[in-house]
Amino acid sequence: MNKKTAFFTLVFVLVCIFAATLNASADFKDDFSDTDYTSNGWYRYVLLGNPNLDYIYTARRRLSFHMPDYDTALYFLNSNTAAEDSSVEATFENVFSGNAQYAVVCRHHDYGWYEFRIVTSGEFAGAYMVYKYDQYLKSQGKAPYVVLHPGMDRFYSYDIKLGINAQNTLKMICEGNQIRVFINGNEQFPIKNGTLRDNDFTDGDNGILIWTQRPGGTAQIDLTGFSSEAIEK
Repeated sequence: MNKKTAFFTLVFVLVCIFAATLNASADFKDDFSDTDYTSNGWYRYVLLGNPNLDYIYTARRRLSFHMPDYDTALYFLNSNTAAEDSSVEATFENVFSGNAQYAVVCRHHDYGWYEFRIVTSGEFAGAYMVYKYDQYLKSQGKAPYVVLHPGMDRFYSYDIKLGINAQNTLKMICEGNQIRVFINGNEQFPIKNGTLRDNDFTDGDNGILIWTQRPGGTAQIDLTGFSSEAIEK
């Protein structure tokens, strides 16, 4: 093997190793047995509310989100999940909530993200929504949340479990320009053979959202499991 061939062989091997590392970093699972969640790549982003409060508490194999009685939107994201195409799944337990929503989030970055949100208590309990958050709209002084459902901003589903101590598992698949959403293992979509599509965001971190709103915003929502998997092209 001459030097030129050896060089290109080495470059090819390094590229393969780098690609494999990227794929590995995008596959992530956490059962929260490690109480130091920041060491597993988690970070928080307070979109609405007091950024200095401690909202997150560790418990036995779960994280507990204690939300105040004023409007608060807390995004909890993981830097180890960065990918283009991926699925994100999380299991939540409604320990107590007066007017609470929670969501799984995909492709989160500085320009925006996608989220699949359900309402477990309050006026719209039993509803789900799929949104795009557009930072450009925010910078223009416009409403940043864009409804991805055609025609309506929310739909109701019997698959959502309501009440104290009820658990719901949410899953969202972001693949290409298509978005699919699941509640407790059942795929949701109100229009037969319909597909949610958007072309704006192609990659980013995955995570969750906990949102409480007045009146009765006080809530404790526990996160009991989380996983994110890259989808190979």
